[in-house]
Amino acid sequence: MLDLDYFGQVHSVFNQTVNISTADSRLYSIAAAHIDNAPHNIRVAAPMHFSEMGIQPGDKVEATPGKLLVGKLTIDLADIVLWESILPEFPCKYPANLLEDNTKIMRKCIASNGKSGGLWDVWFSKAACCNQNVFIASLTERAQAFLTALRSKRFDDAYRTGCKLIGLGGGLTPSGDDFCAALLTVMNMPGSPFSEKYQSLGYRLAEAAVRQTTAISQEMLITAAEGQARENVITLLREVISGSEVTIEAAALKVLQMGSLSGTDWAVGLTAGLELGRELAEISEQGGN
Repeated sequence: MLDLDYFGQVHSVFNQTVNISTADSRLYSIAAAHIDNAPHNIRVAAPMHFSEMGIQPGDKVEATPGKLLVGKLTIDLADIVLWESILPEFPCKYPANLLEDNTKIMRKCIASNGKSGGLWDVWFSKAACCNQNVFIASLTERAQAFLTALRSKRFDDAYRTGCKLIGLGGGLTPSGDDFCAALLTVMNMPGSPFSEKYQSLGYRLAEAAVRQTTAISQEMLITAAEGQARENVITLLREVISGSEVTIEAAALKVLQMGSLSGTDWAVGLTAGLELGRELAEISEQGGN
C-alpha cells in the first residue's frame, strides 16, 4: 500500500496502471479495479483508461488527508482496502508425491497455454535446442546455469549466473527478470527448504538489478526478494499446494495472462522453484547437506 507520507511524481502511464516514483526510488502503482492486487498497489474504479486522462510522466503526486492527487486525477482513499501479500507455506510436510504431481499439472498447463518467445521455448519447445535465435540460446544457457548453481548451493556462482539473467529480454520486465523474480518468490515461502543464504542471494540480485534493468523490473525483483507477490501468483502457489487439477489450471491461466510474455516466464519460474524446493527437501530428509 502507498505510504502517504511521501510525495512523488508519475513515472509511467498505461491503460490499466499508473506508476509513481517516490523520493526513496521505489515504485507504487494505481491500477484499474479489475486488475489483481499487488504489493505497493492501489486499485481504483476509473471511468476510462488512465492513458486517456491527461496524466503525464513527471506530473506531481501529492498526498493530502484522505486523498491522493495524481496529476489531474483525484483518488478518494476513504474506501481503499489495505491488502497484504502473504505467501503460503511451502508444502514440506505434505505427502512426498503431492508437489511432484501438482507441478506436473502446472507444466502441462504452461506447455499448452504459454507463449513462445521466452522461457517457454527453453522448457517446452522441442525445437529450442535447434533454435538459432541468440536470445533463446542465451536465456537457455543462463537459466540452466542459475538453477544448477542454486541446486548445488554454490551461492557465488548463483549470484554471477543470476546477474547474467537480469535484463535479458525485451519489454518492461525482461524474461530473465521474470524468471528470477518467480524463483525468489518461492525461496521466500514460509517453511521452505531454502535457507537464509538463498534469501540473501535474492537481495543481492535485487541490488544488482538497479544497474542492469528497467525501473519497473527493479521494483519487481525488490518486492520478490522481500517475499511479496501479486495476488494471482499467491493464488497459484496456494492451489499447487492444496488444490485440484481444475483449480490449479484455472489459477495458472490467470498467471499466464499477465503481460505479453511475463506470465509465461513467471509460471515457468514458479514451477522451476517449486521443483527445486522439492529436490532440496528430499535431500534434507535423506540427511544430505
